[in-house]
Amino acid sequence: MSNQPPYGGPPPQGPPPYQGPPQYQGPPPQYGPPPQQYGPPPGPPPQYWGPPPPQGPGFGWGSNGFPPPPPPKKSKAGWIVLPIVGVLAGVVGLWVFGVVQKNNRQDDDYTSPQPTYTSTYSPTEEPTYAPTTAAPTRATRPTQPTATRTTPPPPPPPSDSDIVTKNRIYKTGVQRSVNCRESGARASSAANARKYYANLIVCLNRAWPQQVALSGKTFAPPRLIAFTGPVSTPCSGNAPSSFYCSANRTIYMDAATDIKRYRQFLGYNNRSTAMAFLRADMSDTVAHEYGHHLQHLTGILRASSNIQYDRSGDAALQMSRRLELQATCLGNVFLGANKGTYGLNGGLFKSQLDWLHAHSGDEYGTVRDHGSREVVPRWANAGFKTRSPAACNTYVAAAAYVR
Repeated sequence: MSNQPPYGGPPPQGPPPYQGPPQYQGPPPQYGPPPQQYGPPPGPPPQYWGPPPPQGPGFGWGSNGFPPPPPPKKSKAGWIVLPIVGVLAGVVGLWVFGVVQKNNRQDDDYTSPQPTYTSTYSPTEEPTYAPTTAAPTRATRPTQPTATRTTPPPPPPPSDSDIVTKNRIYKTGVQRSVNCRESGARASSAANARKYYANLIVCLNRAWPQQVALSGKTFAPPRLIAFTGPVSTPCSGNAPSSFYCSANRTIYMDAATDIKRYRQFLGYNNRSTAMAFLRADMSDTVAHEYGHHLQHLTGILRASSNIQYDRSGDAALQMSRRLELQATCLGNVFLGANKGTYGLNGGLFKSQLDWLHAHSGDEYGTVRDHGSREVVPRWANAGFKTRSPAACNTYVAAAAYVR
């Protein structure tokens, strides 16, 4: 918000309402394939090879494979039949001997009608098994201990204190000039006042993207609304004066007050001085509100509001002062970087800007939330002279410099 000079009314009464702390979703899910176990490929069980089935009894006249013994001799024998019996016995004996020999020869090449088995089986009390070391159909992978893949947890988000005190915007270096020139429009009407604001917004949009990117954030330009009557915003009700609303990234400029001053200054004897003061105030206010936009883009605005919300009394007001003084400093980083082309390289315009800083402070109001006129010039000059955000870290400054 703008710091109004003594005759312009008190400064605004505080930052936009607190919008609540940021919501964190927790650590991201862990990605990656699950651990895998490897082992030998499946295969059939070992094949059991037992002894061949029994062959059964042999073939022949007796159960043991030999011809039955001859019948016992009769107890009666006559002398008449003895020669005949002897001859017959001889014939039969020769015939039996021939049969036995024939059977012995047939046993060597006989083909049995029973199934045959080829085996190296020898009687033993233990069964034998087929070889179990046959080559597998697939190469086996040796079993190794499975390592559990774990994804380290993400680092915790930075604290609000880290965001405001260690923000990367402080390390983005000196800002380069974009050769911005002051608009020739004057606050003689709402349209002309808006042209003046818009010209400066265009320059700021060229100056800050690189440093926002270096801070690790994505740049987005703000919107501009110049109002001359009651205006409702997402951040509050009717806006009492110029301010920035982070909810819709919009800078609201109080064109009605600038038009009123312009017309009032037309009647001054030192009109040129009064008009130079009005131009300095309009430029400083736009740059200051743009500083709040930069705080929003870099997370400082939200983090600072969170810290302020957790405090009370002067400790809470001090956080508001740190926020506002930093916005003034950031705005003057731009003005200092472009002082040559913008007309602030000395002369009446620059002297009126200095006078404005020396006479802007929350002593003129009822709430000490913007910084006193003793400290406002310190932060404005720090940004203007160094042209670097590093000079704008109000969050590590001693309390005496943000009173």
